[in-house]
Amino acid sequence: MHDFFDTHTLAFGEKTLTPFVPEEGVYQDGTTPLYRDVDGKLWGITGHTHVGHIAMFAGTTLDDIKQLYPITTNFKTGSADYAFDGVCYPEGILPRGSIWPFGLYICPNTHRFFCWFHNETGWNGEGTAYDAYGPCVEPKFDTDYRHVGLMHSDDEGRTWSFDRWVLTGYEPSASRLYNPAPGTIGQQEDEVTFGCGDFSIFVEPDGDYIYLFYSKITIDITGDSIANGWRSCCGCVARCLKRTDGFMGDFVKYYDGAFSEAGNLGRETAILPDCWHPRVVYSRPHDRYIMISKPIMATKLGQIEGLDIRRKVAQFCVSEDLVNWSTPKVFYVDGIPFGNHYNAIVSDDPASQPHVLTSDTFSILCNHNATAVERYKTRLV
Repeated sequence: MHDFFDTHTLAFGEKTLTPFVPEEGVYQDGTTPLYRDVDGKLWGITGHTHVGHIAMFAGTTLDDIKQLYPITTNFKTGSADYAFDGVCYPEGILPRGSIWPFGLYICPNTHRFFCWFHNETGWNGEGTAYDAYGPCVEPKFDTDYRHVGLMHSDDEGRTWSFDRWVLTGYEPSASRLYNPAPGTIGQQEDEVTFGCGDFSIFVEPDGDYIYLFYSKITIDITGDSIANGWRSCCGCVARCLKRTDGFMGDFVKYYDGAFSEAGNLGRETAILPDCWHPRVVYSRPHDRYIMISKPIMATKLGQIEGLDIRRKVAQFCVSEDLVNWSTPKVFYVDGIPFGNHYNAIVSDDPASQPHVLTSDTFSILCNHNATAVERYKTRLV
């Protein structure tokens, strides 16, 4: 396992555009969730709620997928006075802010759509946003708190209802400088960890579980910039049972060698020490799982040569069990690291799930914050 990319390499094709572009009204800020329904249609959901709109896309492959309609929600986002039906974060703090859809699953028997979304306390709070320092309009270099929420749709993504919060950090969404939950104790250290988010979903093709791979950021709040504030960005994983009855179970976090801690407020063990927005596929030809992510701390510390000003790069690693991963590998094209801020491997097979590779040719989708999603047809050799 650990020498896979010593004997294999990636050949990247020319860049082309996908339909996931601002010109279509969607400003994807993260990797694009995709899933194939039981009838073989490939679905996607992309965009976020405070820039442009979120829309449903459908087709057979990335070659013909197109936007169908913007979504609507049966709940509000924005202010803590009314957002998410007033369902508190698991810490007991009123929710606020936006939806970033990062995970999609379609029940094969009921055709119910499930979407897991990223949420932050510091964006689009309409006067109620906050970060580690206190109330804010925008967070200071990523020092706001992340949660993962779940919503569902029974009309192919046209309208969505909020279900609950499914993933929360062990550390509460409060610091010694600002705590919106009276009667509780926030994180007292200078180094604050900002919850669970920046994630993707992997649905086991032959197993019983849906895996959620996520990032956890730790920042020293005495720092005055990104360069001297960030301390870590590790990758973690949780899983829930893959149901087929229209219901959705809760996540259990991987901790200390087993899936053993609650998804909300439970502890977690990192599976990679430097891993931003991990996304996983399964390669049938190689019987390996392949993860693509961004080595965000290495870019902030200037440890990767050839980066441009936006520090775009992808790293690749493999696993046989989804928790033990090889040392990540960065690939170069003409002296420039391949990749972007968000990176996703997607199958080009018109019959397989987008996260299941049936050959050594596939696509990689790349984008930055709210930019056009670009496609690179790629070959594993």
